[in-house]
Amino acid sequence: MTIDFMDAMKGATKEIHLPRGAAGEGSMRKTIKIPAGVDTGSRIRFDEFDIVLSVRPSREFKREGDDLIVEKEITYVQAALGAVVDVPTIDGDVKIRIQPGTQPGTLVRLRGKGAPHVRGSGRGDQYVKIELHVPTHLTRQQRELLEEFDAS
Repeated sequence: MTIDFMDAMKGATKEIHLPRGAAGEGSMRKTIKIPAGVDTGSRIRFDEFDIVLSVRPSREFKREGDDLIVEKEITYVQAALGAVVDVPTIDGDVKIRIQPGTQPGTLVRLRGKGAPHVRGSGRGDQYVKIELHVPTHLTRQQRELLEEFDAS
């Protein structure tokens, strides 16, 4: 059974169709509860069946165990001077503080914002990987200012 990434993170109720009878005389509908935190390959026991899950990848989040990784692109000025930026989590956007002098590739840890533990309580962490946005088109004035800055 294939489910969406957010259904795997939050848990969901899905309807499945099971074969009826030994000769496959139609099917019957059953509702299955998918717990929060499942991943591709997770098995859910349902009556006498094992249902193997496949989770569609997310465009925003990369999953490593119970930890999630999201990339956040910031400007050169934000990296140099520091800033407060919005970052997506599975619970909605949160604000994080970018420290002055932050380098590309820096990982910012958001404790307890990752995937829920399937067995037990708690959650993994979310890591925000900082990426630097380098402008491709500069005005003449912007170019001169950057050259002046580089010379100092």
